[in-house]
This record gives sequence, C-alpha cells and structure tokens, in this order.
Amino acid sequence: MNKRKILALSLLSMLAISVMPSALAFQIREAQVFTPQNEVGVEFLSVRVSTIEHPQGGKLKDMLSGVNERIIFRANDSTPGIEVLKEKINKGLLEAGSPARVKEVKEVIYNVALQDDGMKVTMQQSLTLKLLLTGIVIQEAVYEQPAIIDLNWRGFKVNEQVPITLNADGTTVNMDINTMRGYLEVKYPEVVSLLSRDSKFSEMLNDPLINYERIRELPITQWHKLINALQSMAEAEKWGVKEPAPAVTVVSAGEGSLREGQHPPRVLSAQATIDGSTYYMTIQDPPISATLDIYYWAEPIRDEHGDAARVYLTEPQGQLQQSSTGNFPLMVLLAFAGMMGAIAGFVIWRANRK
Repeated sequence: MNKRKILALSLLSMLAISVMPSALAFQIREAQVFTPQNEVGVEFLSVRVSTIEHPQGGKLKDMLSGVNERIIFRANDSTPGIEVLKEKINKGLLEAGSPARVKEVKEVIYNVALQDDGMKVTMQQSLTLKLLLTGIVIQEAVYEQPAIIDLNWRGFKVNEQVPITLNADGTTVNMDINTMRGYLEVKYPEVVSLLSRDSKFSEMLNDPLINYERIRELPITQWHKLINALQSMAEAEKWGVKEPAPAVTVVSAGEGSLREGQHPPRVLSAQATIDGSTYYMTIQDPPISATLDIYYWAEPIRDEHGDAARVYLTEPQGQLQQSSTGNFPLMVLLAFAGMMGAIAGFVIWRANRK
C-alpha cells in the first residue's frame, strides 16, 4: 500500500476515533436532573479490569488454575442490608460537599468475571448503581430568578467496604461490592490470604470501585453544553416524573477537546515476590465519561459551594451562553466536522488516482 493510501486510512481512523464513544467509559451513564422535584435520577457505572501475572507459576497459579467463571448479582431498595449502601453513599456525598442524599436505590447490578489463561489471572468487574437522590436544590427559584442546584454529587467516593446481601440465580450471598477483595474473599479466601502478604497488593485489593472523584476533577464549567428543546420525556418518566419540561440542558464530559482536555485511564500497578514466585498486579479503570440532562434552561457555574448550576424555569432572554462545547456554537462545530470529512474524501480520491 503506497504512502498516500496509508495517509488516507490514518486520517479516516483519526476521524472515527474522535467520534466513536467507548462502551466501557461511562461513569455516569445517565442523570435526569429535576429541579422542581428537588431530585436527580442517576445511573453510575464503574468498570474495572484487574490482572495478576504469574509467569513463574507459584501458589496463585495452583489456586486458580483453569478458573473461568462469570456471575451477575442484583439488589434493590428492598434487599436486606441495602441501608448500609445508602449510609456509605450519603457519607461520600457529604465528603464531596454535596447536600444530596439517597432517597431510593432503584437497582444494583454487580457483574464479575474471573479467568486464568495459564500466564495470568484476569478479573473484570462492573457495578451499576441506579439511585434516586434528593436535596439537590440550594436556592429555590423566585419569580424570574433561577434556582441554584448542587452538582458536587456527581463526584463522590466510598472508601469503605460495602457488604450487602446479593442475589444471583436464586442464591443469596453477603458480599462487599466495593473492592476486588470482596468477591475473592467469598470464593477464594486462600487467594486473598496469599496476596495480602504484600502491603501494596493488599492496598490494591482494597481500592474502591465506587469512586467518581475523577469526574469532579473536571470543573463543570468546562463540560460541553447544549440546550435541547425537543427532548422526549420518556427518560424522565422512568424516574416517576411526568410533568413536561419545555427544554432540557444536556451537559457532558469525556469526549475530549482543547478546552476539556484528554482523559487517560486510571492505572495502578505493583510487583511482589511471595514464597519465591514473582507476581505482577495491574488495575485499570477507563477514562471518564458522563452526561447530565438538566430539565429546563441551565447554566453551569462554580462558586464557593463548588460545582452548581443556575436553572431557569422560564426561558431567559439572552442570559445563557448557547454553546455545545466550550463557547463554540454547534453550527461552527458541525461545519468543522464537514470540512474534515471533505478533506478525508479528497485525500482518498487523490490516493486512488495515484
């Protein structure tokens, strides 16, 4: 393949990567923010891939040789012990500077897969938390003055273990859902005992899965914003809100831009020699991605409280920046995307002629 064709394919690949979202990158899959109801329905997703390489074999390989399993655990607001989860999240919200509290745990889905391929053990975890939060309004709307709502809730962390009763195919088990240690301790306690003999490994086993602090590290004023007057109320109805809103302000992060910057994955790694065998442990969390649907007209702000938004319940006249990414108008961005597509097409045409 000649250089011109390679250049054309490279340019197309860059364009595709720039617009293709990662299926595993979501930390806030959705958030429906209802200012008049003083509530937000939010679905958090934590995804983690952990590997332990055992190139020299050793006791770990003997303990997990040939293992290949996957299990899905579920819980909700009626599950025994769910109050523990609520208390831990409320504590995390308070530490994040948010007045919000958990009103209801709609659903918890904890997915774990464990596999040994002869050279390494791979553990994949995903945790979905569907929560209804209340207490987000800091200042009520008065006449034409906007309400002010808290947005610090999007970046909380739970540092402790969260043991709750989970159900998997009719079988119940009490398990910590916040760490790598939780599942291993229930299924393979001898593995936990072995790895905990190294302090760094022990620390990584306890690293919390419920950790959305990286979302809060990006100021809300640097998130992309678009006001949508045509959005359906179908998503709101899932959270029990049927009152129509004349507009929805969509605020998102994770796409990457000059204003927002790129978001690398979070990676932890360590090496230890235990009983004469050397092991290498790596934990990787994907880059951040989040989307908030704030019903009515909203303007993200930062103040002494932290991250917040002004929410206008009647359409403001010229008081909002109509922008989708930073302060670049949406039509300018679309025109730029069209120009890039035209350039790619021209390069391919020239390459084919040669």
